[in-house]
Amino acid sequence: MKKITFLVVGVLLVIVFSCFCQAAEIIADSRIVKVIVYPDCARVSRLAQVKLNAGDNSIVFDSIVPVIDENSLRVSLLDTEAVWLKGVRQKIDYLVQPAPEKVQKLRQQIRSLEDQQRKEQDFRRLLNDEKNFLDSLRFFVQAQLPRDLITKVPTTAELDGIYKFLDSRLKEYYQAMMDSDLRTRLLNEQLDVLRRELSDIENPTQRLKRSIVVEVEAKKAQTAKVIVSYLVKGASWQPLYDARADFDKQQLEFICYAILRQTTGEPWSEVQLSISTAVPSRGGVMPDISSWIIRPRPPVEKSKSIALMGVSRSAQYAEFETDKIDRLDTENTLVQETAVLDKTTSLEYNLPQPVNVPCDGQEITLPIISRLLKAKFDYSSFPAKDNLAYVRATLTNIEDMHILPAKVNIFISDMFVGSSKVDAIAPKEEFNLYLGADEQVKIQRQLIEKRIEQTILGALPSPNKKTEFKFKITVQNLKKQKVTLKIFEALPVSEDDRIKVKITYMSQKPTQENWQDKKGVCLWEMELAPQEKKEITYSFNIEHPRDMQIEGL
Repeated sequence: MKKITFLVVGVLLVIVFSCFCQAAEIIADSRIVKVIVYPDCARVSRLAQVKLNAGDNSIVFDSIVPVIDENSLRVSLLDTEAVWLKGVRQKIDYLVQPAPEKVQKLRQQIRSLEDQQRKEQDFRRLLNDEKNFLDSLRFFVQAQLPRDLITKVPTTAELDGIYKFLDSRLKEYYQAMMDSDLRTRLLNEQLDVLRRELSDIENPTQRLKRSIVVEVEAKKAQTAKVIVSYLVKGASWQPLYDARADFDKQQLEFICYAILRQTTGEPWSEVQLSISTAVPSRGGVMPDISSWIIRPRPPVEKSKSIALMGVSRSAQYAEFETDKIDRLDTENTLVQETAVLDKTTSLEYNLPQPVNVPCDGQEITLPIISRLLKAKFDYSSFPAKDNLAYVRATLTNIEDMHILPAKVNIFISDMFVGSSKVDAIAPKEEFNLYLGADEQVKIQRQLIEKRIEQTILGALPSPNKKTEFKFKITVQNLKKQKVTLKIFEALPVSEDDRIKVKITYMSQKPTQENWQDKKGVCLWEMELAPQEKKEITYSFNIEHPRDMQIEGL
């Protein structure tokens, strides 16, 4: 008897101990509070306030819509005392298959409505046949009546009866068609609802339920804030820039916008949004370094490509490991400037106001940063191709702006003048930005003389033909401030020793000849005061055999 009593007590103790050790499951009521958008993905942070029991707790963030990268899961605990994080994982449940009777009932309802649709279509065909009959009757009356007038004049009653008959039947036809349209529209709407419901039930992608489970151990019962963050696809941003030039102040306002879109399946409502230049999917490991091996080509086998460098990449998310989730303030802030965070290898811009981003893929343009850059403006022209002076700004990027390759809208004196483009520019890097043509700097290139010599004495032809050219380039500054102007001109260069090129006159020596190792390309640099005009005149001759056809002349 004692043994039985001890056995019962032991079983009860095991049951009590098992119940005590089992973690309490808490379904978290969470909301998205922070999103960091990268060029090809986004990191979403969900906040939940939960009541923890003393001991082990399983906090479940359920109904996670997008597919997440489980390697990117991170957890932060706020306002807690003696709480230890034991782990975090993604949980995928397969939903129970719908009852066959429900599917069968939906299909029966759909078939019934489709039968009604066919009946309605048959009814409309009958109405159309009746309408065709009435039209033929009306056409017959219109054609027969003039013939009857020759032999017999219809009475007023007869005419009135014909027109009343046609009028009443046509009114009945149009009313019946309107009623049929209404019934058809209602049938289509009901069918759409039932078909969507059936598709939702039968669609395999709807049978998955994603959750994030956070395991914690609490020393005592308490209320805590839990933040989980994870990486999702279906979100991206790309930059767009405005450049507003101010020649009087010798500066350029550079404004960066983020064109944002997302199709993650869940909207972001009143979230703290950040834009990052990092690309987590790129990985954080340098490619393997391999040797450059050269060897004789095999005599029979096809040559194999020589690998210059290995491209082994490890899918690492350094951005997620180095970054920390700051304590999130759930109240709206009134910060007016975008906060810029330097992440060593990237920049992150925290927008000052909460943002709403729908999940339908529509583009949303958000201003993220605006900076004034000191600018040195000069003008360049290649009048042989184009008689326009193009403005170039030489700028130095500031330390808190990472410029990505993108389109730039150019404004001069608050007037839109066109679009340009910019390459990737690192912080503190010097770069050039072309701002389009300025018609207040006039350029003109003229051929003022062309003379051909192909005789020796009298009418005796020379074995060679010599042509002399004389050009004049005129530049004028119509602006209110002085400008620096670069004039490029390509003088002819011979690649055949039978063709002789000789420069015979140049009113002003070029600042640089063979500019950037381009043969014959001369560069003149000059400053022009307001309303000042300058000229460059030069001449050259080209001598070649008489019968030789010259290309490029």
